[in-house]
Amino acid sequence: AKCHESDGTFASAFMTFCVYPRCFLSPEDSLFCAQFIKVLHSMKLQGFSTIELIDNIVNAATGSLYCMTEDEAGNLAIFLNEIWKTVNSWRYNNDAFSSELKGSPGSKLSKAYAEANNIGDHSVKDGITHDDFKAIYTQWHSKIGVSSIGCLASSEYMHTRAALIVLSRIVLVYPTQPKVGDKILKSLSSLQSEDNPRPDIRATAQGYHSQLTKARDEGMWKEENIAVTRARQEKEKAKAEERKKNLALQHENMKKETEAITREIGDGDRYGRDRRDDRSRPDDRGRAWGADPRAHQQRGPPMNVSAPVFTPKVGAQRELGFADRREHDRRGGHERDVYVPPNRRDGPVTRRQEDGRGERRKRSRSPERGDDSEHQQSKRSRGEWAPPRRSARR
Repeated sequence: AKCHESDGTFASAFMTFCVYPRCFLSPEDSLFCAQFIKVLHSMKLQGFSTIELIDNIVNAATGSLYCMTEDEAGNLAIFLNEIWKTVNSWRYNNDAFSSELKGSPGSKLSKAYAEANNIGDHSVKDGITHDDFKAIYTQWHSKIGVSSIGCLASSEYMHTRAALIVLSRIVLVYPTQPKVGDKILKSLSSLQSEDNPRPDIRATAQGYHSQLTKARDEGMWKEENIAVTRARQEKEKAKAEERKKNLALQHENMKKETEAITREIGDGDRYGRDRRDDRSRPDDRGRAWGADPRAHQQRGPPMNVSAPVFTPKVGAQRELGFADRREHDRRGGHERDVYVPPNRRDGPVTRRQEDGRGERRKRSRSPERGDDSEHQQSKRSRGEWAPPRRSARR
């Protein structure tokens, strides 16, 4: 596209067809648009008026706050943050303005724009001066402030939400003028109150208020008067001292109340506490708790010293089932009162094993009538039934 120096429609067309459709798509696209504008400015492209393009950006951004989603507000905040960094450097740094903007094609204005903003004809031929840029910067700053405050005061949820998202993400670069900053802080007071029925808006407003106050205290409001800054600092210091005194007084009052309650109900020796918990206090006999000598006596000799010590013989141990020490340990010692027969070393006999239940029997043919003998009947009664032998058939 061919760029003409005196054509004032180029900045509007470039913003409408190149920047605006893309800066809302994603964070990457918004960052790309900002960097692309910076590259075009650094190339000193003839007919590319950076000042008029930024003016169109501010107008589009302030109007879009009333009709955007949360994601679009976040993407716009990234785009504005990158653009406003450069604008702030040109406004508050004379060296940056002289080296980057002064005398460049980006500083030249169209005749229509110069007349609309009451700027002399020198801005059309040679570009704007630093004083001219200060006046234009104040207009941009006021436009963003008016639109943001209007969204914060709106009853629509998305207007307030979008404004808080954008302002909280550009808090390190905007606002820089105390007049707009004070108005924004004042508009946040109603959103932070407990009467606000939207807890997410209240929490976001409180967070942005803290960030804005911190940025102001760190000198982000660069156009604030030094006397006003010192007066505010002294006022905040006095408030901090007053809060400190109130806390100390409250602590003293609580201490006095505790002492009065202690004198009224006692120290707790009689009620509400066991005296045995305090080992240093003596008991009713004048001795410390746990100092009874009978509790630490050593056992004396047995009453009948000449009585023999019972020691079972090997046979008796075997009858009792303690012939093997390992078996004794396996059975659990003397505490387990289970009799083990002498002829069985694989553990005590359970009733299930005695009855013959639980053992898998082999399937066999049922015996015929008359084939059961007395010996087989006795086996069946003991659970050890075996099939009878087949009689030879002739």
